[in-house]
Amino acid sequence: MNTEDIVKFLRNEIGSATIAAGERLVEAQLCNRFGVGRGKVREALRQLEHELYVKITPNVGAEVRAISQKDIEQIYDLMGVLEGLSVRVGTPALSEADIAKIQSLILKMESSDAPEVFFQLNVEFHTFLTYLSGNPYIKSFLHILRPQAYRMAFRGMDNPVQIKACIGEHKKIVDAIIARNPQKAEKLVRDHFLKAKKRLIQYINKSL
Repeated sequence: MNTEDIVKFLRNEIGSATIAAGERLVEAQLCNRFGVGRGKVREALRQLEHELYVKITPNVGAEVRAISQKDIEQIYDLMGVLEGLSVRVGTPALSEADIAKIQSLILKMESSDAPEVFFQLNVEFHTFLTYLSGNPYIKSFLHILRPQAYRMAFRGMDNPVQIKACIGEHKKIVDAIIARNPQKAEKLVRDHFLKAKKRLIQYINKSL
């Protein structure tokens, strides 16, 4: 296993809250888990620190970084801009197969009763919107940000109000895409992230 594979694995584990905020990442345990030397593990941890997933304290080690309300605000704002840009660029060239895929995801979301299933469909929906632009730089930035956002969003996915609102906003985005209105689609994506951010912060504060 190379360093990037380790980074990807730990990023996903942290993003899904399988490894919780504040949990220690012990080098020796990670070496045994991945079957690699300390050099690769340390390099992976340094990269995750650079991406703000991990905090490394000298003579103590690495632990998963907690997420603050300010983190939520900044990450959601940035994702709204980047994903909105992706949709604006990609909408004019969308194929009928692309549209059918997006519509299928919406139908699956509407028919899902399980929050965890909706969560995975939501991930798939937003990931697909990211790839519409064909811009590797947008994809790269969102590839780093998305797991961070889902660390937060996962906490609110048992909230029926959040799910219902998300589906309604997703449908409006898809309608604008189908109508080949890239500017409107971009605005709706950005508005969606703004509203989702406010709902999540409100929900987290109530649950404290």
